Amino acid sequence: MRINDSIRGALILGAVVLVLVIGGFAVADNGWQKVSCIGRAIVGGVAFSNIHSVCGL
Repeated sequence: MRINDSIRGALILGAVVLVLVIGGFAVADNGWQKVSCIGRAIVGGVAFSNIHSVCGL
């Protein structure tokens, strides 16, 4: 197994987990607003550990 295959596998796994998390927020109450808040917080430079309190998750 080459290192590139391992990196590619990790990226695919990370993308799948990200899609599942975003999908879970999207189907919840006010889901799209939460997803957009998370996106704005990430773009705005909010630390991942503070996103929960900033977006009221």
